[in-house]
Amino acid sequence: MNQGPSRRGFLSTAAALGMSAAAMELLAACGSGGGAQPAATGAGAAGKPTRGGRLTVATGGAKGSDTLDPVLLNSAPVSFMARVLYDQLADFSNDLQYRLAMAELIEPNKAGDEWTIRVKDGIEFHNGKTLDAEDVIFTFKRTFTQAGSVTLGKFKPYVDLDEIKKVDKRTIRMKLLRPNSTFNYALASPHKIVPVDFDPRNPVGTGPFKYKSFTANRQWVCERFANYWNADGESEPSDSAAPAGLGAKPYLDELVVNVINDDSARTNALVTGQVDAINMVQFAQIPLIGQHQQLKLLESETGAWTGIYMNMEEPPFDDVRVRQALRLAIDREQALSSCVSGHGRVAYDLPEPYAPGYPTELTRKRDIEKAKALLKEAGKENITVELVAGPVSAEAVSMATVLANNAAEIGITIKVRQVDTATLFGPQFHSWPFSVDKWPAQGNYLTLLALTDLSESTTLTHMPKADLDALRDLHDKALSTVDEAKRAELTRQMYQIQFDRGGWIIPFFANVVNAHHAKVAGWPKQDASGRSFGNAHFEQLYLNG
Repeated sequence: MNQGPSRRGFLSTAAALGMSAAAMELLAACGSGGGAQPAATGAGAAGKPTRGGRLTVATGGAKGSDTLDPVLLNSAPVSFMARVLYDQLADFSNDLQYRLAMAELIEPNKAGDEWTIRVKDGIEFHNGKTLDAEDVIFTFKRTFTQAGSVTLGKFKPYVDLDEIKKVDKRTIRMKLLRPNSTFNYALASPHKIVPVDFDPRNPVGTGPFKYKSFTANRQWVCERFANYWNADGESEPSDSAAPAGLGAKPYLDELVVNVINDDSARTNALVTGQVDAINMVQFAQIPLIGQHQQLKLLESETGAWTGIYMNMEEPPFDDVRVRQALRLAIDREQALSSCVSGHGRVAYDLPEPYAPGYPTELTRKRDIEKAKALLKEAGKENITVELVAGPVSAEAVSMATVLANNAAEIGITIKVRQVDTATLFGPQFHSWPFSVDKWPAQGNYLTLLALTDLSESTTLTHMPKADLDALRDLHDKALSTVDEAKRAELTRQMYQIQFDRGGWIIPFFANVVNAHHAKVAGWPKQDASGRSFGNAHFEQLYLNG
């Protein structure tokens, strides 16, 4: 690699990116020695695929309370980091196709109220322990007992811890509280298996890389796990797949994740060679990155979304007419154009576009006059509300600004309060009257509902009892049927409730855009989940010096 730019060149590029003086000085200091580790060490001669070496990436969206505890995944960085350290019984591919992972069997009885799970033989944890049934049981118990567990919502209505029985060394049988024909999909949504006596201060998993060091909101370092269980497994499709002869995955020796929350500073770190790849690329910076021949963009359509959430327990959002008016006021095409420069597709407030039963026929046109009439009918003309927005995605803050401008046309004044992610995700996160958040695709709307509106601990919208009861009834019926067509129809009915009376404003599905140096190859070409860095499949990356 080159020795990096001069300080003058560094600051010139930084200024072009619109960085503040403070951000320039901070990043300049990071790149001028000290404890910073050089990017992409160990690369071979130009054009030659090489095994080993260190990859350094930069991420945004981090906060001081981040942790590598897999049941506390509440930010973008820890979400993809968890995929590197840990693995699951089942998973979704990058095109959101369900598949078994560490389990060789996940099977229900005919009623769907009892499930048998058998793990594959010989899978090893980073500490040398062999994965067994006790670890699976321990993981479920920990999901229920760990304070702040974000995965509890999808299991709590169905899992009875007393009815999880060990059948043999690799097999468990679970008698559910009620039928759930899609329980396997809940297992494929984030549910990381950890060993008995897991300690989050020294995290141990079965993923392709093992823990070396972690400092929240600063840096995470991990190293290759030589006994990775899926070392010879099929990789995600890539335009630069690893050639024969590189050996077993993972190909890299070390992965370093640096936190650079400032968007322009993160881009500048890539442009100036301090890191090899970045996520959460600002769409306005795509042309600038394209000017550099040695840099490449990695873009994919996704089922992920950034949403604006209305808390239906708080006025004025407790009135459905106000919610409907705001959904009618937002200019979705304008939001798509101005927030993500057209890199995405218009949405109509309903998430999980790849889910079975997704109602593509439910659309709405912008209608200012109808929105005004609804507000007049509700007695909510000329009101003022605060919208709390933070950088949970490249488009979150600009989306809030677009809505504020559009809402002014119907007589609603929205004051956008911009905060950092630590404040947004702080103690008030689940009680903000009006806020933003981002979700990766879950692959199934039923799982998403269990994690959001149907979860007392993690909901942001706090639906009224009548709508919540209707959703729960349909949700239970959908989970209890093994007929996929009937389940899809019940799912469509749940979507209808959300469309008519829900609290989500989702104007578009943004593409996920990452950028990387050309010497880093093997990137998956699709990431429908939207988690970034090719859905964190770092195990299939290699250096092509």
